[in-house]
Amino acid sequence: MEEQRQRTGLFGCLKQVLKAQSIRYKDLAVLMNTSEPTIKRLFAEQDCKLSRLMEVCDAVGISFTELVDMAAKQPVTPTTLPESTEQSLAQRPGLMAFLMLLVSEFDLEAIARHNQLTSNDVYLYLRELEKLELIRLRPDDSYYFLVNLPIQWRLDGPLHSTLVTVNQNFIGEAFGKKKGDASFNSGPFYSASRLFSPNSIKQLNREVDELYQSFQKQASLDQMFYPAEELVAFKMVATLKRFDVVRYFKVPGFGG
Repeated sequence: MEEQRQRTGLFGCLKQVLKAQSIRYKDLAVLMNTSEPTIKRLFAEQDCKLSRLMEVCDAVGISFTELVDMAAKQPVTPTTLPESTEQSLAQRPGLMAFLMLLVSEFDLEAIARHNQLTSNDVYLYLRELEKLELIRLRPDDSYYFLVNLPIQWRLDGPLHSTLVTVNQNFIGEAFGKKKGDASFNSGPFYSASRLFSPNSIKQLNREVDELYQSFQKQASLDQMFYPAEELVAFKMVATLKRFDVVRYFKVPGFGG
């Protein structure tokens, strides 16, 4: 699982290279001495050994290093799910929690271990996600995503209350950490309100977006070059919006 997001980026760049060179799947099949259905399956499932991916690179005339560099420079575009899918997840908190662990790069064994799930429990959850067309199960019961990661949830959608609760709890932990806590030095926490011009806010919004892109790209690179046991889940929450100070800080009459 921790490699899937990186693979998605690599195959996305390969598709761009094919399009730029007017190479169709059947043309690539000829270049690689294989069948067109094999190539289509390769790009659909994005499940292959590194050596096979390097063969594709050789066939289209780029190095694997160049492909990785291209993927690292690609902007991250989150996927928005149909509202009906979010509604289905909102109605089943357990399924939503299972999906959140999957998109947070936890493998199936870890999910089962942390939640004391049986292999049958895991399979049934995967089947439900497949019914929602979020994943596709392979014959060996492994899976791959049918949607590109990351997923961007609707802030005003069916999962609103769930997302608010998670983020409030997370921010509460970050804001309330004390010396001696294991997470005390885990990262900075900033909160401020100042007066700005519209043009300055546009610039700051661009910089926040660049930080988000950097966050996603570095995660993809780490997942490619570090073993899974050395990786730790981190969450970034950032927003920049008008702050109605007087609504949050009411001043009563003197002596009131």
